[in-house]
Amino acid sequence: MGASNYPLNLLLSEIIEERASCEAAFITGVLGYRDEDVDKGLRRLHLWTETGEGHQRIIDHISRVTGRGEALKQAIVATREMRVREREQAFLEECQAEAETFRPFLYAVGTHSVPRGICIFGLSGGHRRWTIINIPQSLLDLPLEDQLPALLPLMDQYKRERGGEVLFFGTLTGFNFVRLVDHFRFDSEGGLIEHVKKPFSPGVCSVGLV
Repeated sequence: MGASNYPLNLLLSEIIEERASCEAAFITGVLGYRDEDVDKGLRRLHLWTETGEGHQRIIDHISRVTGRGEALKQAIVATREMRVREREQAFLEECQAEAETFRPFLYAVGTHSVPRGICIFGLSGGHRRWTIINIPQSLLDLPLEDQLPALLPLMDQYKRERGGEVLFFGTLTGFNFVRLVDHFRFDSEGGLIEHVKKPFSPGVCSVGLV
């Protein structure tokens, strides 16, 4: 295992130390992978320890052979929460570093958090083209209480032009008015839902070989 302090990584390290001499021995001796499939098993194991996500089947298998299913579930949840906090902190630091050039924007929210057709999504412009709505400087110069209602025409225009869809993300469900360290959530009709006092950033997607 790596040096990560993610709860899932720590728990799996403990399980492996209890049952095998090394990761590869755990993959073959405990999980029953064939020798030629050890690399595949290690990739799938590491995907979980590094991200808290991965092939559910390997976690189910570890749960069955170790009887540690509930502990694994709790560790997965804790790891995901830790990663969310890390992403939020990284984004906040990035925003603070770019404070002089950061411009608030509107972000269109769809039914899917991960784009369908991620490669095409990235190659065709990504969030900047498909989900981000630029806000005129004249509007940003207004006091906040005047900015919020003034955003409605921009939301209406996006909804009309896109036919109520967020391409790659499904049906339009709302908008976020994204500022440096906080954001405002709106429904798909432009109604204000809440003020969220923490940074917002579009989801980060990655593609890996498993």
